[in-house]
Amino acid sequence: MEYKLAKQLRTAHPTVIRQIFMYACDHPEFLDLSIGEPSADTFPLDEIAKSSADMYKYDGKKALAYGPYPGMDECIEEIRKWMIARGFDMENNAIEILPGSGHGMDNMANTFCDEGDVILSEMFAYPGIQNAARMVGAKLVGVEMDDDGINLEALEKTIQEYGEKVKFLYLCPSFNNPTGITLPEYKREAVYKLAQKYDFMIYEDDPYSRLSFDGNYLKEIKKYDTDGRVVYAASLSKIVSSGMRIGFFVVNKDLRPFLEMSQGNAGVQSVPVMLTVAGYMQHNDIDAHCKDVGAFYKEKAAWMMECIKKYLPASCEPIEPKGGLFLWLKVPETLDLDKVWHKLMEANVGVVPSFGFSADPENYPGSAFRICYSTPSKEVIEEACQIMGRVLKEELGE
Repeated sequence: MEYKLAKQLRTAHPTVIRQIFMYACDHPEFLDLSIGEPSADTFPLDEIAKSSADMYKYDGKKALAYGPYPGMDECIEEIRKWMIARGFDMENNAIEILPGSGHGMDNMANTFCDEGDVILSEMFAYPGIQNAARMVGAKLVGVEMDDDGINLEALEKTIQEYGEKVKFLYLCPSFNNPTGITLPEYKREAVYKLAQKYDFMIYEDDPYSRLSFDGNYLKEIKKYDTDGRVVYAASLSKIVSSGMRIGFFVVNKDLRPFLEMSQGNAGVQSVPVMLTVAGYMQHNDIDAHCKDVGAFYKEKAAWMMECIKKYLPASCEPIEPKGGLFLWLKVPETLDLDKVWHKLMEANVGVVPSFGFSADPENYPGSAFRICYSTPSKEVIEEACQIMGRVLKEELGE
């Protein structure tokens, strides 16, 4: 039969990442540098296993029952204590548990956007914000970027162009997905001041900042927030377990109920997961664990940089990451990006072209690839870089 789809789905299409994933499923020899997921080798398996066993032993009946909104008190309290230790204002803000921080993008769009409204983001941003905008009929507008993140002059010009239609700015300021860029503190403060000046919200997506290679962390935009206009979304999925799918909001107490209502039937995270995480955080040093994870990825990233410099053309310029899971490889603008990523995929290497993250791929496709170094072994990274080098040199005539 012919399905009468909603208009927000009629223009939808599989993302580039999804296309690579589907290809990889049929090719077991595939060298995948495209999937942005944390390495399971970093997860605290023994500690989580103990926490889970204790949870069922002492709170089993509670764990198997429905839980409340905005989450189990035990989990909220452990996260609240962690946020206080990190310098967040928890007198005026509250915690809401999410099934991963990505779920919060939908909450934010549902809460603030009507059809025809505008969401701003950096030109190259996580595709989840594109989906969130499309599903509420909002327009995602990309803003020009510098080497250190969003261009402030371009941001203000875009705000002035769209006026009151601008409802919020989406930013992933630390070890950004896809570019790996970290927004400096002066830009973080300036962005907040623009939000005050023009009266719009900020969605600060922060799943990666605890994955710093050197254990240093920049001040979150939320810490500049004096009037409740920053919704801070973070995740434990990249730190403790991606499969457990747990994230949270730090949000003004008056706004929290509205974000909660916007969840609809999706609801809150599972009770066993929340209680397991609460037990883990209560009895283990999560900050020490984060430093260990950052050191793990630092070694992976250094190897990726070494292989890129060894095998790829000199005209290909990697932005060296300082944390997180991603490396942004800039390539010459003369390169046919669409042709090359397909050719790489046929050669059994998966990397994501920049237009797969662009807010306006037709006019601003970019000239780069996102590479994820977190899960592949060193052997896979080196073999993939060798293949990439051959393909790119052939396409560039080198």
